[in-house]
Amino acid sequence: MTAIATAPTSPKDILAAYRANARAMASVDGRPGDRSDFPGLGLPATGMIYSRGKGLQYQALKAPAVPLTPDLLEKAIIEPMASTVVSDAKTWAKVLVMADNLPSNDFKALGRRLRISRGLPVSLKLPVLTESLGCRYWLPDTLNETSLDDWADAFGVKGPSITFTMRSLIALAEAGARPAALKYEIAVKSMEEMERKIMEQAAWGGISNDCYVYSMLEGYSAKANGLRTIDPGLLEMHVIDGQACRIVPMNSDSREFSASVSSPFKLKEGKKVRLTDGKEMVEVDLRALRFGDGALHAVFSQPSARGAGLLMVSKARKLEAKLYAVDGVFESFGAGPKNKRWLGDDVQKVTGRDVPLDVMLAGAPTTD
Repeated sequence: MTAIATAPTSPKDILAAYRANARAMASVDGRPGDRSDFPGLGLPATGMIYSRGKGLQYQALKAPAVPLTPDLLEKAIIEPMASTVVSDAKTWAKVLVMADNLPSNDFKALGRRLRISRGLPVSLKLPVLTESLGCRYWLPDTLNETSLDDWADAFGVKGPSITFTMRSLIALAEAGARPAALKYEIAVKSMEEMERKIMEQAAWGGISNDCYVYSMLEGYSAKANGLRTIDPGLLEMHVIDGQACRIVPMNSDSREFSASVSSPFKLKEGKKVRLTDGKEMVEVDLRALRFGDGALHAVFSQPSARGAGLLMVSKARKLEAKLYAVDGVFESFGAGPKNKRWLGDDVQKVTGRDVPLDVMLAGAPTTD
């Protein structure tokens, strides 16, 4: 009985087919293909962690290798602008086991901080090399993305030692564009500062502190996912899952323009969005959504006359270039609670409370 191939119908299936096709094309070319335009490693690497026998080694890029110690590990997660690259996920798991075997009162809950680091969408302080390469390149589908050896074989950089191989692969993971117009450097610097603060703050227990850490994690995740969404190399892929929307401008006046939009469409009416052609970026308002001729159309405010916004819209309207809309809130910082009891700040008493009339009539107290 002959199997009949069916075309994918759901966004999830279409995305899986897109990934499979990209890896198949890499197999045909016999070399990993570009996936992202941004680097796979946000910060330049300052050190490496890898397995040697049953132990773990740490090596600063300009120093000899030494056994990994809790002191070195703690320094790696809180030192400003440091990025210590872990070879693969198995080595990362060994790092966590080492931290878990420490006495609970040593190194300010190092294991707890490492679990938080591993839960980030992407860590700048302790990135995993194989995962960073997977963000930057499509590996041929005959190879395993979690294998450092497979990545080295694919690029032909496997050397006489793991340090030689890692240095070569780190250089490949760091390759990519850092466009100022897309605010790449600004976003990365902000994320590095936020991750470092998360790692410092997460050393302490208590529900108030946990709330503060959680708020920073939310801000960090929003920024990381937002930066990934505007990656020029990933825009077409994100159109499939709705994180980005391809738009074609139509009618316009001095204040706003309407555009047809791709599906699935996840942007919300009345919110700020960002328009990008993969080279420039501007912020506009999504003012309204309308249905016409069985299709969805969006109404956006006109970009400012300053900058490249009007030209981007004009080129897209003439079908001379593609234009995308993405969520515009990812630059926001995680906000900490105002009443920081654990920091010793005075907490203001709540006064002047307004009680709804129906609650007041039900016998609720109306004063503090």
